[in-house]
Amino acid sequence: MFKKELGIIGTGNIGLSLLKGIINSKIIEKQKIIIYDIKKDILNQCSNQFNVEIAQDNTDLAHKSKYILIAVKPQVINTVLEEIGSVVDEQQIIISIAAGIPLKYLSTFFKKDVGLSRVMTNIPALIGCGASAISNNGKIQEENLNFVKKIFNAVGIVVELDERHLDAVTGLSGSGPAYIFLVIEALADGGVKMGLSRDVSLQLAAQTVLGAAKLVIKTGKHPALLKDMVATPGGTTIDALHMLEIGNIRSILIDAVETATIKSRKLGSKE
Repeated sequence: MFKKELGIIGTGNIGLSLLKGIINSKIIEKQKIIIYDIKKDILNQCSNQFNVEIAQDNTDLAHKSKYILIAVKPQVINTVLEEIGSVVDEQQIIISIAAGIPLKYLSTFFKKDVGLSRVMTNIPALIGCGASAISNNGKIQEENLNFVKKIFNAVGIVVELDERHLDAVTGLSGSGPAYIFLVIEALADGGVKMGLSRDVSLQLAAQTVLGAAKLVIKTGKHPALLKDMVATPGGTTIDALHMLEIGNIRSILIDAVETATIKSRKLGSKE
């Protein structure tokens, strides 16, 4: 048996948000979690904040943990995998959130037939509003897969997909927050142009986007139906929507998702 239920390698923004979500939701008790990060100051701060044990190194963490969550950037994941590859066995589950790194590539670092889960999450996980998609290599039992889902449900919503769809997830929800930040900024600029203060414009723009998103989720209605609830005949909104259509906003956003998806596929094909 393993001393720890979960080991987290990497305590940056996403790793930290997952740790916080896990502890707050009480999925795992603090004493059953161990963490490691090459940046000692961040590691110590994280340990002090959440009262969890620090591993001596990645190998030590891998020896002790049943579930190993690798929350490092794609550029450095090879180093981590090389360190833990010979330590992990069939009883353990590896969870990777490194964008663009396919399961087939991950498997080449392990000598044993290890259960692998690849997750594409996004930055709103920092505030518990993440959107995550999970795929696995088919060597994870249902109860273990459900446990992995619980981890990411602690910081938002989770969908399970075939790995071939994860590049599209990267283009949509992975990169998507950046598109929406741009929309919020542009709306705020419009308010400033029309005489509102910057602070008020930004507050109203952000809340408007938040409220619109919640309406889609809470009501389950198609966005087109909700749009029609706002756009009254001959009113201000329909004129504004006309301008957005002239500017091809639909096509631009569709192209953005497509472009990011294609780039993700190219990055993955290099591995």
